[in-house]
Amino acid sequence: MPQTIRTVAAHNSSTLSCALLVLSVLLGAALDRSLPLAVYLLSFWHYYFYWLAFAFGSIRFEVFKRDAVAMKTVSVVLLATIYLTAPLDLLSLIVIAGGIVLNLWAAMVLGADRTYYGHEVAGLAPRRITAFPYSLIGHPMIVGNVAAFGGTLINPAFREPWWPLACLHVALNIGLLVMELAGAHRRAVRVGGTFVFSGAMIGAAVAALGTGRVLTVPVALAGLAVVTCAWTLYRCYTPPPEKETARRMS
Repeated sequence: MPQTIRTVAAHNSSTLSCALLVLSVLLGAALDRSLPLAVYLLSFWHYYFYWLAFAFGSIRFEVFKRDAVAMKTVSVVLLATIYLTAPLDLLSLIVIAGGIVLNLWAAMVLGADRTYYGHEVAGLAPRRITAFPYSLIGHPMIVGNVAAFGGTLINPAFREPWWPLACLHVALNIGLLVMELAGAHRRAVRVGGTFVFSGAMIGAAVAALGTGRVLTVPVALAGLAVVTCAWTLYRCYTPPPEKETARRMS
């Protein structure tokens, strides 16, 4: 019973933490009148969920999918909003569309559960996918993501103010590829993921604040919300000490 209570509490905490994070950052950005603050501090959390679920595999699969989809939706909406406010560039749109189509096609072939690490997190049986586009390239979803985010950089009106955002997305997708290739080496995935996500959030904070800017109270509160949420989610997604000890001894 105590373990069940802890599991339910962890699942509720992850949802509440995400909601409070979004509200806190949006409020801080509104008070500070800083769109970059909201965009950069809310755009990369789904990668954090991918890493936590893949590296530790202790969260309930449905909870992980719910959290990842919710925060990915926030990220995509923010990116689409700022991209579509810039003058449109035809070549940029074609590359982005091609990347999105490749990603969606691969996701349909793979299936929703396997798309979100169903084998690693939900314990689904290994399965080799040979249908297109997997017959052509090994990781079409990540390639599609890199093409879509990289395609935004072709548009000079978007690239000039927002290039760090697109580059961070590309870098984190490459990080996901490295994580997937590492596979069963979970200790390496855990250590490497810690550095990658920490570096990404530091980069996002630097990009959001710019250079030579005075730290304001709303910005400080938004930063506190980010740190608190990251720690809370880590506690929710990692196994309790006794379970981790038993896993290592087995």
